[in-house]
Amino acid sequence: MNQIISKPLNGEASIVADEFVIVEVGSAEAPVAVPSTGQVLVHLSVWEANKAELSARAQTGDLGVYLNPEDNPEQLQGDVNVLKLIAFNFPVFKYGQGYSGAVLLRTRYGFTGEIRAFGDVWRDQFFLLARCGFTQFDIKEGKSLDDALNAFSDFTIPYQTSADGSLPVFNRRTAAGA
Repeated sequence: MNQIISKPLNGEASIVADEFVIVEVGSAEAPVAVPSTGQVLVHLSVWEANKAELSARAQTGDLGVYLNPEDNPEQLQGDVNVLKLIAFNFPVFKYGQGYSGAVLLRTRYGFTGEIRAFGDVWRDQFFLLARCGFTQFDIKEGKSLDDALNAFSDFTIPYQTSADGSLPVFNRRTAAGA
């Protein structure tokens, strides 16, 4: 069984079991077959094409939607009350579209479910991913989950506002009357 790190917004991080299977996109000639049971993550295009039949599974939390860097998270604005899990694929370390996508989902569209990072995700990214609203972290294969748990305490005071709602240092000073 796969394990991931779960960290509720402004909560404590822990290692949890994960049974979600990523369903590949497929092609026009060979469309993807979504398994009828189990927990699955389907690509945005599969969700859009099959939303009517997949919505019930999404509401129970057995189906989530993932986006690749070229996908637009604005397409999910009408689905934030249906989906319980939205994931962003980071196929290579250099892609950062998922950061802004998570902030958009949290701040503009009011998404309250789980946001997962998967793919080429490293410990160095965890603190900032969490600040942007990510709550689940499926780290790069071969990396230590126990070591990754420590990433959330690498920094103690943020310097800017973000989707996690914690006050940056300049607002803390103002609130304290300094």
